[in-house]
Amino acid sequence: MAQTWTVSRRRRALLKLVDFVGRVAFAPSRLLRRIRSRDDGIRRILVIEPWNIGDVVLATPILAELRARFPEAHIAILAQPYARELLAESGLVDEVIECDLPWTAQKNKYRVTPAVLKHMRDLVRRLRRERFDVTFDARMDIRSNLLAAAIGVPRRIGYDIGGGDWLVTDALPSEREETHKIEDWLALIPRLEGAAPRAIVRRAPTLSVSERERAAAQKMLADSAGDGRPTIAYHPGGSHPGKRWPRERFEALIAAVKGSVGGRHVVFLGPDDDAIGNWPNGTAVLRPSLRELMALLSCCDLFVCNDSGPMHIADALGISVVAIFEVGNPKWFGPSGPRSTVVYGELAGIGFSALPLDRPPRNPVSVARVAETVRTVLGGAP
Repeated sequence: MAQTWTVSRRRRALLKLVDFVGRVAFAPSRLLRRIRSRDDGIRRILVIEPWNIGDVVLATPILAELRARFPEAHIAILAQPYARELLAESGLVDEVIECDLPWTAQKNKYRVTPAVLKHMRDLVRRLRRERFDVTFDARMDIRSNLLAAAIGVPRRIGYDIGGGDWLVTDALPSEREETHKIEDWLALIPRLEGAAPRAIVRRAPTLSVSERERAAAQKMLADSAGDGRPTIAYHPGGSHPGKRWPRERFEALIAAVKGSVGGRHVVFLGPDDDAIGNWPNGTAVLRPSLRELMALLSCCDLFVCNDSGPMHIADALGISVVAIFEVGNPKWFGPSGPRSTVVYGELAGIGFSALPLDRPPRNPVSVARVAETVRTVLGGAP
């Protein structure tokens, strides 16, 4: 299972308790709800992915598979507002239903306020009006299963996280070992009646930028970084300090790579990243919007980054990626493209998060190791 929550005895016990209570409460309705629609009756599909940028990118393979199977169906995704920008030009969805679920917040996840209650009430009412035929949810989160049940969709395909199969109509066991999130998504497809005869092909994540956006990005790169090849981009950000390779090591890396392979070097900063840094002379530092970032990445030869949303964006655009995983498990959430390379930190691959979220890595990956990986990737790149 591509774990998205930290496993603990307390959490497992709580989930078992909720599962027991819910199973008893929903027992009568379970006897009446086994009304299944066939594939040819599916007209409106909802994919539930209300979390981070990278999570939306990792959902694009199932969106592509659903589009291929049901070309006439209306496909919607329940996601945060940035999904609209991410999926523009892709043709994967017909509608982005924006949401801001309280449990996806960084802090005060369960702080109930009148505004939160109104948002959830309005969201459930809107989703009920949409009259979807089926929902897909690979989050393995009982809260998402509760939301799917609340909107009354006839078919709800998901995972029995902590039990919880009483909340979905088609449940897969959540005890999956060493599967990437993409595989967790695609494993939901065969639960549809009649889906088995068509083989499931593991698709890579995919995003698109227009030629107009790409031309504007090329001009932005030329204006800020001049000419020269290769074009190497860097992103020092990450969702929490435990994921972030130290800023000074990015600075040293640029100096090392610049001295050995030349080219032009560009640093992309996120909205909350500190712009102050001792970057080598000639390094361009940009803070692009999300669509600008996508277009700029499409013009680069290599992207060096932490485990982050931009890592998944570059991977989905087919750009060579060198991803530094200080913590986390690349087998669950790493880049999956053929031109991606992961540099493992000493705590990577041993769990969801091996460090507290507010603490940087104690023994970061060396600059020499990342620089050698960059040179190797550039040497083999077309």
